[in-house]
Amino acid sequence: MASRSTLSHYYDDAMLFALDEALRDVWQVLIAHNPYLTREADSELQTAVAETLIDLADSGIRDPDELRDRTLQSLSLGRPH
Repeated sequence: MASRSTLSHYYDDAMLFALDEALRDVWQVLIAHNPYLTREADSELQTAVAETLIDLADSGIRDPDELRDRTLQSLSLGRPH
């Protein structure tokens, strides 16, 4: 089986826009829960978010709000600080 890094994905412009918007929104929520969080500081979380968004996109979800909501549901978020 090929690793995720060797797989190539093709997304049209609308899908790329939805993924970009969802990614931005997910990080806004994550930072609201932990203001000290940065993408660079938590590469494991960054990878988990990216892989979840890609998996959801590959399953046919194209709505940025649904991508955001489902990605956030997949993460364990505590109470905001």
